[in-house]
Amino acid sequence: MSSSEGLGTGPRGNKTQRLADDLRRAVAELRWPAGKLPTEQQLARDQAVSVNTVRRAVDLLVQEGLVYRRQGSGTYVRASPAAGTGYAIGVVVPSLTYYYPRVITGIERELSRHGCRMILRCAEWNPELEREAVEELTRSGSDGLIVVPTLGEDAPHPWLRDAERSAVPMVLVERGMELPATSHEFVCSHHAAGARAAVEHLLRLGHTRIGYAERTSPHTAPQVRSGLATALEQAGLDPVPVVATSLRSWTAQDADRFLDQLVRQRGTAALCFADREASLLVGAARRRGLRVPEDLSVIGYDNEVADLCEVPLTAVAPAKTDIGRRAAHLIRTRIADPGGPRRQEILVPELVVRDSTAPPSPNPGSG
Repeated sequence: MSSSEGLGTGPRGNKTQRLADDLRRAVAELRWPAGKLPTEQQLARDQAVSVNTVRRAVDLLVQEGLVYRRQGSGTYVRASPAAGTGYAIGVVVPSLTYYYPRVITGIERELSRHGCRMILRCAEWNPELEREAVEELTRSGSDGLIVVPTLGEDAPHPWLRDAERSAVPMVLVERGMELPATSHEFVCSHHAAGARAAVEHLLRLGHTRIGYAERTSPHTAPQVRSGLATALEQAGLDPVPVVATSLRSWTAQDADRFLDQLVRQRGTAALCFADREASLLVGAARRRGLRVPEDLSVIGYDNEVADLCEVPLTAVAPAKTDIGRRAAHLIRTRIADPGGPRRQEILVPELVVRDSTAPPSPNPGSG
């Protein structure tokens, strides 16, 4: 008996089939990035159907192998793809709103190009949620994993160390250079090289008194500081910036205080990690009566919102889409050739020059 015969041809069968079609589209569109469907009661309310109709529609997806039920927990998207569609790759990222959307785009495009399927999970910067997502994707049949782990201040979380011995191959994204002698495969940005390029740009313009403002991060900030110090030292300058401030979260008042220190030290330029901090500094300069870039040159980092600043920001731009694409290529290669040499790839960010940098003014504003 076919599925349509089992459902019948009456209104009830039609409703069930239409809802099943809607649910298949929702799964394909990654409408539930955490990988868990809403409850049957919630779906019934959202779709204006009965709970029994929802249950029958979900039963169809379970029979097709698209989703599976976990007793007492809920219904989840299954990682295993349909026959002939290539590998199923689980992807765990810490955020869906900043930086990582372009990485995800690169992964998805590369996997789709080769008939593979991406199963996306967002861990919200929570190591425990990361561990649970990795375990769930592994249990549900992922052929490989691409993960952006939230590293601790001092050491990797235990689940990441254990993952090196897992039978399911894993590629790290934007992590790896912080892990001494790791055997993990990874694709990441060379943030030190990106910061060095930014400072060398300022040095070529004639700036020698450069400040640094950062949002504290165990992943990227240490590399940015390293690149900044290297560029200053190789130019024969003190490797310590004239002013350096690191805060977990910046406000406009914090930017004002940083600018006060920079002006007292006769600074003419600043590198900021990340774009938001740079935008706050531009606002602080405007309030003080300083012109950007005539009185103060400012460089952002990440190039996420740099072009939206009131003065479009010169910014360091990691190759996010390419990083995602290379990670997808790496995991496919590892699955196809488990015994091949392990690879660790580093991409150098680009400096995008816009309106926020210029040679220092001979007659800077007095503020």
